[in-house]
Amino acid sequence: MKQPSKRRRGVILTLKGWDKFQAAKTQVEFDENGGDSFSLEELSDRTRLALHTISRILARLEPVDKSSLQFAFAAFNLELCKEDYTRPSPPSADLEIRRTNPQYDWQEAPDVSVFYGRSEELLQLRQWILEERCRLVGLLGIGGIGKSTLAVKLGLQIQSEFEVMVWRSLLNAPPVEEQITNILQFLLWALRKEMVIPESFDRKLSKLMECLQSNRCLLILDNVETILSGGQAGQCRPGYEGYGQLLKRLGEVPHISCVLFTSREKPREIIPLEGDRTEVRSLPLKGLNSTEGQQLFQQKGQFTATEREWQELIEHYAGNPLALKMVAAGTQELFNGRIAPVLEYVKQGILIFEDIRDLLERQFQRLSTVEEEVMYWLAINREPVSLAELTEDLVTSASKRKLPPAIKSLLQRSLIEKSDEYFFLQPVVMEYTTQRLVERVCQELVGEKSVRLRLFQTHALIKATAKDYIRETQKQLIFQPLLEQLLLEIGSQQKLVILLQDVIEQQRHQAAILTGYAAGNVLNLLVHLQINLQGYNFSNLTIRQADLQCINLVGVNFQNTAFDRSIFATGFKNIYSLALSPDGKLLATGDINGQIHLWQVADRKKVLAFKAHESWIWVVTFSPDGQTLASGGQDGLVKIWNVQTGECLKTLNKHTRLVWSVSFRSFTRTHRSGMVY
Repeated sequence: MKQPSKRRRGVILTLKGWDKFQAAKTQVEFDENGGDSFSLEELSDRTRLALHTISRILARLEPVDKSSLQFAFAAFNLELCKEDYTRPSPPSADLEIRRTNPQYDWQEAPDVSVFYGRSEELLQLRQWILEERCRLVGLLGIGGIGKSTLAVKLGLQIQSEFEVMVWRSLLNAPPVEEQITNILQFLLWALRKEMVIPESFDRKLSKLMECLQSNRCLLILDNVETILSGGQAGQCRPGYEGYGQLLKRLGEVPHISCVLFTSREKPREIIPLEGDRTEVRSLPLKGLNSTEGQQLFQQKGQFTATEREWQELIEHYAGNPLALKMVAAGTQELFNGRIAPVLEYVKQGILIFEDIRDLLERQFQRLSTVEEEVMYWLAINREPVSLAELTEDLVTSASKRKLPPAIKSLLQRSLIEKSDEYFFLQPVVMEYTTQRLVERVCQELVGEKSVRLRLFQTHALIKATAKDYIRETQKQLIFQPLLEQLLLEIGSQQKLVILLQDVIEQQRHQAAILTGYAAGNVLNLLVHLQINLQGYNFSNLTIRQADLQCINLVGVNFQNTAFDRSIFATGFKNIYSLALSPDGKLLATGDINGQIHLWQVADRKKVLAFKAHESWIWVVTFSPDGQTLASGGQDGLVKIWNVQTGECLKTLNKHTRLVWSVSFRSFTRTHRSGMVY
C-alpha cells in the first residue's frame, strides 16, 4: 500500500534574519552598485535563485526551502544561523495571538485568514515602518481595494516589534475626543501607567503624544475618509477638525511610534509633510493581478472560464477585491459559476451587480460640482485625456479655473487614474459614471420645466470630433440608452421630438447667457432618431460637437448660427489616389482636378489643400520620414511637396507619359533617400 507523502513545510526569515540580510545587501549595493538597490533580476543572478523565490524571501509571506535561504545568505557572505529563520504560523495562530495577547487591541478588525497577494506592498510598508522608522503612514485607495485587510495583515506581521498595538475604526465617525480617550485608556493600561486622562482636547492630544514618544506603539486608524468633508478633498467635516490637528501633530512632532491610517482620500494635513526623505509617507493601493484575483474567486466555489476570460474580467474590475467578491457571489447565483455571460454584460457596459453601484454612489455623493463634471467628461471621452483636452471640453470659465484642483482632488479620492500626463477612469468606474450620466440627463429632460438643464448644457453626449470608434461607442453606451429611457418615460417618439423642439426654443431665448452643448445635443438626438430636419429652426444658437456628416440639411434655418467643433459631409471630386503617412496621422488625397488635400486622421480636419497638377493625380506617396510627399499625374510630372507648408520642392519632368506610381527608396551608400517611379 502506497504511503501518503509527507507534506514539506518551508521556512521564512525571522525579523532578525531579515534585518541581517538587508544590512548585508545594502552594504554590497553601496560598494558595488553606487548605492542603487539591486533589481529582482540582479538578485536572481547573484543568488542563483528564481525570481519568485527571491520575492518570497524578501516579503516573508510565503515559505521557501531552507537551502534557498542558504543560497541567498551565501551570495552576501553570510552564514544562515538557526535564529535567522522560522516556520510560518498558520492563519489560526494569528487569530489566537490577537485574542490572547493583552498588548494587542484589535477590537473588530477584519479576519485576514484568507489573504492573497500584496507581497510588494507589504515589503514596502515594512521597510518604511521598521527600517526607516516612519511615524505616519497612509494606505490610500478606492473603496473595496483592500486597505483594511492589508493594514490588518501588516499589523499581524510587525506587532511583535512594538510594545503596544491598537486598532481603531472610524467607520461611524466617532468624535475625536471620544476616540482619543478610548485609545488613551488602552495605552495607559497596557503600558502600566497611571490611568489619568485630561479633560481638555489639547491636553488629551499631548498625553497621547507623550505615550507615543516614550514607548514604541503601533496605532492603526481605519476608514479615515468618514471624517472628511464631501466638498473639498481631504478637508475634515465640520465638527471633526480635531482629527486634522491629530494627524498634523502625529506627522510633525518626532516620536518613536508609528500611526498607520487607511482612507479613500488623502487628508490635506499630511500633504505638506510627506516625502521620500521624511518620516511621513503614503502608499496608493492598486488592485490584484489576474492570478491573485482567480485565487480570490476560488474561495466562493467552482468557476468556468478560459485564461483570457479570467484576465478580461479581473482587468475590467481593476483587481478590486471587494468588487471581485461581489462578482464571484453573483456569478455563482446567476450563472452557475460561468464567467462568459458576465463578460457579455461587461461588453455592453452594463453593471449587473448593484452592490458595486452602491459602493460607487457613496463616493460620488462626496464630489463637488466641478469634480462631478470632470468624471462625466472622462466617461464621455472613453480614453485617457490630458488636462488641456479636458479644459477644451469645459464650457464655463469658472469650471476651467477650478479644473486643476478638481483633478488633484479626484486623484486624492482614488476615483481617477493617471498615466504620464493623461487621466482616465477604471473600467468599472467608467461604467457606473456613464450610467449615472444617462440617468441624470434623462431626469433633467423629463422633469419639470423649471428644472435647469445642467448636465445637458455642460456635456456633449457624443463628440463629433472624436475618433470614429470612440464616437460609435458614445452612441452605443450613452445616446442609445438615453433615448430608450426617454421613450420609456415620455411614451412616444412624437412626444420626444416635441420636447426636443421646446428645448431648442428655450436655448434661443437664453442664447445670450448660454453657450453650452444643449443645442448640439438636441441636433444629434434628432439625427440619431432619423428625423427629417427640413423646416427646423436652429438660428441664433451656438451648436457644439454636432455630427452632420450624413444628413440632408436642405431647408434647415442656420441663420446667425455659430458652429463649434462640428463636422459636416465633405464633397470630394473623384479621388484617384490616396496615401497614409508613416505615423498614421495624416491622409493625403489626389483628385480629378489636380488638387491635393491633407487630412488629420484623428478628427478628419483638413489641414492643407493646394493645386498640384493640371488634371488627374494618379499617385501620392509619403517619404519614409513623413516630411515630404510625392505626386504623379496625367501631365507626366512628378512633384515633391513640403507636407507642412504645401511648397513644391522639386519638379521632375523627364517622364514622357502619365505617372502611375511613385515610391521612395533609401540608398545606403550615400545615406540619402531617392525616388523611383
